[in-house]
Amino acid sequence: MEKNHVILVVLGLIACVALYFLVDIYAGMIGVILVIALAMSLFIMADSTMLPDVSVRLKEDARGIIVKNRGNAKALSIRLSLIPHDLHYTIASLDEDAENVFPTEMMIDKVKVIAEYQNEKGDLYKRTFTISALDKPDDDLLKPMFPLFKWK
Repeated sequence: MEKNHVILVVLGLIACVALYFLVDIYAGMIGVILVIALAMSLFIMADSTMLPDVSVRLKEDARGIIVKNRGNAKALSIRLSLIPHDLHYTIASLDEDAENVFPTEMMIDKVKVIAEYQNEKGDLYKRTFTISALDKPDDDLLKPMFPLFKWK
């Protein structure tokens, strides 16, 4: 949490103590609840910054793969390995909500994809996908737009 956020929470708690003694106990407790809600939203905001989320899926005709960055930061130096087809792809960078398509010469029935990438700070990420032409797509409607509290 940043220094400014800590100062904001401390000032909120000081205001709650002032409300407790100067107004009444209920105003102080309402202030405490509001400060707790503010602190929680600041923790969520700090936890969800600079997180690229690379996903891989097959094209509709199964003759290629689609790589998409669903996160809130740019993904850099993306390396994809398709097992057992011994295909390797690299992408220098992929912006937020951008996608890249790699065509393949043959139809892919089922493949395991290992994706290695990093964010702008240099944090390394590695994800493994098992994708098939017969499986349903990975568009989970209940999945948050960006990972909260290390949700994967």
